[in-house]
Amino acid sequence: MSIYPKMMAHATGAPLVLDSGRILLALKAPRERTDVEQFLRSQDMYLEDEPEGGNDGDRIPGERVNHTKTRFWAQSRRPLDDERLRKIEQAGGPIGLDFLGPVYRMAGQEGRRALMAPLPNVGVIRLRDNHDPDNGRVPLADVLRRDNQPAPVLREIPEKSKYLNGFRYYQITNAREVNAYELRDRVRQAPNGALLDFQFETMPLLTPTSIAPNDTLFPQQWDMTRIEAGGPGTTGWDITTGVATVVVCVLDEGCDLTHPDLRFADPGINLGTMVPDGSPTGNHGTACAGIVAATYDNGTGVTGVAGNSRILPVAFDAWTDVEVAAGINYASANGASIISMSFGWNAWSPAIIDPAIQNAFNNDVVMCVATHNYNGPITYPATNPLVIAVGASDEIDNRKTPLSPDGEPWGSNFGPEISVVAPGVHIPTTDIQGAGGYDAGDYDLVFNGTSSATPHVAGLAALIRSAYPTLTNVQVRAHIERTAQKVGAVAYADTVGRPNGSWNQETGYGRINVYRALDEADVMIRDAPADNGNEPYTGGNFWDFSDIVVRITDDGVFQPGDPLQSKNVERGQANYIYVRVTNTGSREARNVTIGTRITPYVGTQFIYPQDWTLTDATHVAPTGITTSFGTLAPGASALAKFRIEAAQTETLYGWVANNGWHGCLMAVVNADNDYAFATAPLTGDPITARRNNLAQRNLSVIDVLANSPAVFHFIAGNRFNLESRMTLQVDRSRLPAGMGVTLSLDEPGIAFPAIDFEGQVEPGETTENAACDGLEFLSETKIKTRFGCCNGILTLGKGSRFDCKRKHELRNISVQGGDVVVRNGQRFVDIKQPLVSITMEKAPGIVYPLAVRTTIPGTATAGQQFMLGVAQQNSQGMNVGGAGMVYVVR
Repeated sequence: MSIYPKMMAHATGAPLVLDSGRILLALKAPRERTDVEQFLRSQDMYLEDEPEGGNDGDRIPGERVNHTKTRFWAQSRRPLDDERLRKIEQAGGPIGLDFLGPVYRMAGQEGRRALMAPLPNVGVIRLRDNHDPDNGRVPLADVLRRDNQPAPVLREIPEKSKYLNGFRYYQITNAREVNAYELRDRVRQAPNGALLDFQFETMPLLTPTSIAPNDTLFPQQWDMTRIEAGGPGTTGWDITTGVATVVVCVLDEGCDLTHPDLRFADPGINLGTMVPDGSPTGNHGTACAGIVAATYDNGTGVTGVAGNSRILPVAFDAWTDVEVAAGINYASANGASIISMSFGWNAWSPAIIDPAIQNAFNNDVVMCVATHNYNGPITYPATNPLVIAVGASDEIDNRKTPLSPDGEPWGSNFGPEISVVAPGVHIPTTDIQGAGGYDAGDYDLVFNGTSSATPHVAGLAALIRSAYPTLTNVQVRAHIERTAQKVGAVAYADTVGRPNGSWNQETGYGRINVYRALDEADVMIRDAPADNGNEPYTGGNFWDFSDIVVRITDDGVFQPGDPLQSKNVERGQANYIYVRVTNTGSREARNVTIGTRITPYVGTQFIYPQDWTLTDATHVAPTGITTSFGTLAPGASALAKFRIEAAQTETLYGWVANNGWHGCLMAVVNADNDYAFATAPLTGDPITARRNNLAQRNLSVIDVLANSPAVFHFIAGNRFNLESRMTLQVDRSRLPAGMGVTLSLDEPGIAFPAIDFEGQVEPGETTENAACDGLEFLSETKIKTRFGCCNGILTLGKGSRFDCKRKHELRNISVQGGDVVVRNGQRFVDIKQPLVSITMEKAPGIVYPLAVRTTIPGTATAGQQFMLGVAQQNSQGMNVGGAGMVYVVR
């Protein structure tokens, strides 16, 4: 074994250790298995088939040794050394032995999954800057020649190089003299710098398919009913059953091309020979293909998820990383818009496969990959973020585990990369016809594993592309994830990096639902003119220029980007609110309803659902005029209309003592088939930006005179905000540099008479224990005092009390970009820089009146605008809301 390195590094950096008890036999031509077994017995060896350790109980369900027609894995009954390898090679002539490959064990992997053969007769080489030493220059073999050592004899296989994203695939025809391990060392020492990278072609000892078949019959396609593809009532197949122009590549073991229940797209291919036609090298691909697209409504067998779409069969031979990359690139280049990959293995080289995934993604291909069946971490390439990582759900809609009621001893892999789950046990599907498949008939009724879950998702992607052919691969994935059902025993939550709804590490966004994915609408109210509906909105302040407009008259003018056209209110009369709702979904929105609320104050934080749904002294509902639409077409918008009555205008806006502010407007839109909003947790900051169904307008427009004081009153905090710290950011970047601005921290709150600032109590307190310095009269007491203009006697009964209310103050103020100053016992922050941050301690559940004060320059001219803003941040530094003010000089 001295010709093989005892240790070396895998492409991922993990150590590989030579296994001295195993070997890979490669033959020049196919031989019968019995011939190979007879040869191995003569060499005191046996074919690798039994579970490691010889105990059937150790076998993982569905585990298969990756023998091919010309390659066989073998174990020796005693350690292999150079002498035994020489004897095996000498004796191998009668069976056509081509070469022997060493077997390595990868650190960090368990059982036989860790075993592989970096093929000794292949070099996968990337040349620098398209350098081609064989094209009129020094031959590559001469570049790699060494003095007094045999020269490698290299033959490029262009059919494979074509699909390897810049790598060149070379066979070493004299591998017994110069093997791939020595060739790699020569590449690293190449003097002319033409050779950029060298990779092995790595073959796994176990097939990386993720199937767990058994013999139990299950006569119904329960899976199609569960995911609402078909069955009672309105289902996905009422919208589409797929179209023939949408092609799904089943990258697997090929397919039974004569099966009466499958339809194929040309040309399929076998990745061992790189020639057509994708016929089977095993049973697995035919089973996966039936779940994707067994023919719909043909009176035969089963129905696939996308039963009128077509399959592109691509057949593995040795399940190497080169074959994976070539298969992905072949599918992308030959008409497939979806690839179903029911396999995974952590010992493939990402350097070879990742470029193929990136290329397919760039070509707008949707890729669905199984997470695998080891009840542990997700396997590669499902860990690549550009693919949809698919786990398996059981018959009671939990993640499939060994404890699932089906009793099968495997579990769906899970972790931070998982996207969705789909049914993965007892799945009826197509099988290779006759006795050659899993079952003696033409169908397997109990196909299992994440192998069966993955083609469900690929079929759903095909249906989406059939119904909505203009959607990108990113949009198709968003449909699948946003509409998944929140099944299972594990809670879902908003998660950073997961933009399509609540998620968890066991079931991802949930179990797929075909009907919802095809029927999904996405109604929204824009947070700003540039808002395209993506959640969360990150394009700027979501409170200044949302699609909510206030007009003095019902004139239909809708210009949310112009403060002078969108936020003026006239006292003593009715005013009108317009809310524009838009359907950015692919399906017509049904039963669209819009609601609004106004607060009699300017606040820098609002919390759903309370601030959008309450009707009380501080949450006023305007009169609805046009508040619903029966349908709203995809891409269409409509204006809802509300009226603020004259009496409401009087109480809701800051007319008292000429205070400069307008109330905050909030709006919400719902639709029967906006499934993402219906299943959203509706928590977290900032709620308005996080959910495109919610919007607020918190921009006041106030007329002022030149050389006059201007005060912007607002409220910080929220009674449902239980944090003990907050940060305010004052933005004065649009004001002249010499225009003084201060933030007043100790306002009395008289600008907002609807709010009882003194009567506030913290969560868990009562009015009594929130008071301080209590005075109780133990008997009847008479007090001589003066009230107003007269003197008199005040009689207080026994038990009368006098309690002073606790004063809530913002404490421990720290400022970046300004200073705290005290004037006449009141605290102010001088706002000196364009953006100033003020961090403060606050009481949970308490709101605080504050004000930004400035003076309009005496040089200001009529029509000139001065804008400033305040944003509130939570303890994690995230904006939770804000308010803006535009002063317009008269």
